[in-house]
Amino acid sequence: MSTKKIFIALAAVFTLGLTVTSCSPNSVADEDSLYINPTGIDRSQIKVPTNG
Repeated sequence: MSTKKIFIALAAVFTLGLTVTSCSPNSVADEDSLYINPTGIDRSQIKVPTNG
């Protein structure tokens, strides 16, 4: 194979990979809502050991 054909094949694989990755529906921002706690921490429910 010539160098030009190899380069075109690699460019096509790279472009396809980039397209598939950037169009995935999973986003880090979508998962952030699972970790946001609007109520905060209730300090009365925290158990503190008597020795510490």
